[in-house]
Amino acid sequence: MADASNIGWLRERLKLSQAIEPGDPAGLLDWLEQRRKEIPFSAELIALHDVAGWQQTANGNIVHKTGQFFSIEGVRVRSAPGVREIAGWDQPILTQTEGGVLALLCRETPGNGIEFLLQAKADPGNIGYLQFCPTIQSTWENIRGLKGARPAAFAELLDASPNVRLIYRSKHNEEGSRFWQKTNENMILFVEDAGLLAIDHLVYRWASLSQIKQMILSDNVVGPYVRTIISAL
Repeated sequence: MADASNIGWLRERLKLSQAIEPGDPAGLLDWLEQRRKEIPFSAELIALHDVAGWQQTANGNIVHKTGQFFSIEGVRVRSAPGVREIAGWDQPILTQTEGGVLALLCRETPGNGIEFLLQAKADPGNIGYLQFCPTIQSTWENIRGLKGARPAAFAELLDASPNVRLIYRSKHNEEGSRFWQKTNENMILFVEDAGLLAIDHLVYRWASLSQIKQMILSDNVVGPYVRTIISAL
């Protein structure tokens, strides 16, 4: 849940920030477009039987050979009249034992007020691949340092620290038509001294709330999780 005193404090700081924070996101948009041209990332659709590392079980479910990540199973739905368009249906659905963390780090500077640290994250299904996403957008498996994967950057800030003030923490459902009873923990973390952070400026950019709101009006620039997190503000 949100800490009423901390989220109230940040809302007051955001009100004061409006007088000085940058509102034009042109520089951020130019940077994102340049990074889209530079990153060595590509994706294409292939047949399911060609997907490496995944296999079909005896009951037809699709799972990873390690038993980690998500699975594809079937769900049968029955609905009372008027609740949905039809009385029932069968469909594939993604299942996962654990959800993930979606966290935005923020700071306050004398010149720009409150700023949020956005990650330019590449995902295969994105148009343009890169979109501005939360600072931390990761499964718990990667946060714990899943074998073969790089641990999520800034994951150490999820633990209590004198340099981090927890503003907001709440679980939210993933899209229920695609995911089976999966939730993600949404968080806002205020960093008292952002100078202590090791930031890769080829991946991360600070942005004001005004800039984020402006970028949301552009096509395929801001990922949906950022919108969910800032809705608490």
